[in-house]
Amino acid sequence: MKWRPKPPPVKQLTRAQYSGWNCCWCGTPLTKGARSAGRAPGNSGAHDLSVEVYECGPRCPQRPRRPSQQGDIP
Repeated sequence: MKWRPKPPPVKQLTRAQYSGWNCCWCGTPLTKGARSAGRAPGNSGAHDLSVEVYECGPRCPQRPRRPSQQGDIP
């Protein structure tokens, strides 16, 4: 199974990121090549505000990197 970072919570997103217009990590406008970053969790009381968010790609400079494995440390 491939590791994927969890998207930021809804409360940390701008309106454009929440609406799927900008990358959820760096805020760059998504014009082409966008892909799903997963579902950003959020709620307000009993109301579920979770939403599908998008990223500009796996090479996004703000995208969290995979944590190092225990065996990777010399």
